[in-house]
Order: sequence, then structure tokens, then C-alpha cells
Amino acid sequence: MKFISYIVAACLLLLTACSSPAQGSSPQLKAQAQINGPGIEGTVKAIQTEKGFVWLAVELKGDPKILTPGLHGVHIHEKGACQEGTERPFSSAGGHFDPGPSGSSTPVEKNHPYHLGELPNIKINPIGQGRLEVFVSSVTLSEGPVSLFDADGSAIIIHKLMDQRKAGGTADEAGGGRLACGAIALVK
Repeated sequence: MKFISYIVAACLLLLTACSSPAQGSSPQLKAQAQINGPGIEGTVKAIQTEKGFVWLAVELKGDPKILTPGLHGVHIHEKGACQEGTERPFSSAGGHFDPGPSGSSTPVEKNHPYHLGELPNIKINPIGQGRLEVFVSSVTLSEGPVSLFDADGSAIIIHKLMDQRKAGGTADEAGGGRLACGAIALVK
């Protein structure tokens, strides 16, 4: 009989613990961007997990003569500005996101493959569509030194070429010209 009392007490304790709201849990942070460029449109969705990882989903569609089939570099850039411009499209987004005392935003130096804004290449199919999903631990949506939401924000850039992830390579080896851009914004 004493054993049954212990079982009932343990079950009640477990039931009470499971039904209590989590202490210290905060709302999940989310961000998004509308990607636009000549002949290209798309979206970025981002969610920061409880463990601090950021899930990113990039979806693109465009004219296959512009958004050509194959791999294209995708990077988070250091400013949340996407002016097209004529000479250097989307140069308003600045360089690759890489804050910190030894960070560098230029794509043609030895740290290039390790920039915090480095994302995998996106594969575009023959009809000009592609999707990329990735978890990253290099950036956050919450406040802090690697937050995408510093004073001037950040943007996603889709590049003309594949990023070959070479240390000290050329601009073309780091993805080449910029095809499209989306300023990243928190979802409230």
C-alpha cells in the first residue's frame, strides 16, 4: 500500500511539473526579408532556437537568364540597405557580416571562408528556382556582439557566381557580382 502511495505521489508531481509554464522562457525571435533584384524575387525567414542557433530558409525564383541554373553565393552583409545602384548593385549593403576585433568584411582576404555571414551556396534549378535551409551558430537575432540587428542592420545578398570559399581569393571566387538583396527585419 505504501508503494502505491509513492507511485501516485510521483505521478502527481510529474503531472504538476509538466503543466507548469517554463520558467525564464522567452518568446522565439523571428526575422524575415523580401529579396529583390532585376528579374529575381524571394524571401528569407529566420528563427532563433532556444539553444541560440538560427534557422534560415532562403527561397528564390527568377528569370533563368539572370538567376542562372547552378550554385550561387549567399551571404549576410553588414548593412540593412538594398539600393540597386547602377555601377555596383546593392553595394549599400556593405561587405560580408563579420563583426569583432579581428573581423574583416572584404571577400578577398585570408579570413573570407570564416566570415560570420558565410552561408552555403544555393542551388538554382533550370527554371530559375531554388531553396536553401541551414542552421547557423555564427549569428544571432537577439542582442549581442554577433546580432544581425546592430545600429545599421544587415541584409542577405544573392551573388552571381558560386562562392568557392577560398582564403585570399578573388571577388569572383567569393561569389562575384550582386544579383539581389533583402534587408533583414525582426518580426514583431
